Amino acid sequence: MNKALIAFEDVIRAIVSEQVIDSENRLRAELNGLIDRTLDVAETAAHIGVSEKLIYRMCQEGRIPHERYGTSGSRRQVIKFRLSDLEAWRAEQRAANYKKGS
Repeated sequence: MNKALIAFEDVIRAIVSEQVIDSENRLRAELNGLIDRTLDVAETAAHIGVSEKLIYRMCQEGRIPHERYGTSGSRRQVIKFRLSDLEAWRAEQRAANYKKGS
């Protein structure tokens, strides 16, 4: 009976180990996709929880990290945001707001 219990525990350990490895690999793949992801204005507004109009204004004022594509001065420039830049900027905003509230 003791040998059967040890064998059963070994099988459980092997299954758990496989599941942990699979989960870690899945999480790494998801995180890599998030970090390098590029958002447009609508996605950025939804991600932060503000209006698109505010996002455009913040870009115009240089208050939010963004990239512009298209000819300079064109009204049809495309504005893009890197998710990693946005998250770093949001962390800075939280820190600045926390200091103001102290």
